[in-house]
Amino acid sequence: MRDSNQYLRFSLAGIYYLISGGVSVAIDQRDSLEINEAGTGRVCAWRSHDGTRWPAYCFDRDFKVVQRNDWEQAIFLEAQPTPVGLIADQVQLLPEGEAQVTPFTPLGRPATTAGHLFSGAWVRGPQAILVFDPKVLTTFLHDLGA
Repeated sequence: MRDSNQYLRFSLAGIYYLISGGVSVAIDQRDSLEINEAGTGRVCAWRSHDGTRWPAYCFDRDFKVVQRNDWEQAIFLEAQPTPVGLIADQVQLLPEGEAQVTPFTPLGRPATTAGHLFSGAWVRGPQAILVFDPKVLTTFLHDLGA
């Protein structure tokens, strides 16, 4: 998945978000991942790839790391030194040009040391779907494992 003109729409804890499809390196089903059965620590699951394990994190509505078992997929994002993942309830690749994203800078102090998690929104009638800033999100996810 490398098309930066398309977006992935996914839900976390029942809330939909977008991220550029160009930053995704893999989308995996739950049954293909190594699940953190102990439920301890921050990592919810891992993807094994070429002798490395890519961590995937799960969040609640307030963006706090949680352990939960009622999820379906993980989106792995390009990052250094290894990709990092985000647990999602549903993932859908939107057709090219469907999402008309409007950039914005959130007010106030950033919620992360890397900056604001969101850099835009897709407004559809009364509904707005926030768009993640990929660099900030991947830095935030990597910092969870530090």
